[in-house]
Amino acid sequence: MMCVSNPFIEQEAYDFTEKIQKQALYKFVRTEVTENHFNGQNGGDFPLISKVVLEDTDGKLYYVTPNPNGLKFAKQEITYKEYKRLEKKETLNAVALFFVILSFFGGSMATLIKFFT
Repeated sequence: MMCVSNPFIEQEAYDFTEKIQKQALYKFVRTEVTENHFNGQNGGDFPLISKVVLEDTDGKLYYVTPNPNGLKFAKQEITYKEYKRLEKKETLNAVALFFVILSFFGGSMATLIKFFT
């Protein structure tokens, strides 16, 4: 079990889920939660919402993450294909940023080692 002192991520997921439920032009089916429980503000445990399931008029289900991109899809501002592309792009950007930061610190450490030895 993992304890999180600041429930920011969990609260954002709940907020976006509520917005999607209220503003969606698709039928709201259910939410899917993670198996891990995080410590809530009042000391109680609550699951982290990982996906929101929406259904169109043809009965096709769409699984979206409760975030700004998921809300845009739910409001039909973007297509599901565009939603998936945006999610993939953001994931790749996050991974690239991680490696840039890692490279920066690695280079800094190598420079410091050369400087002090």
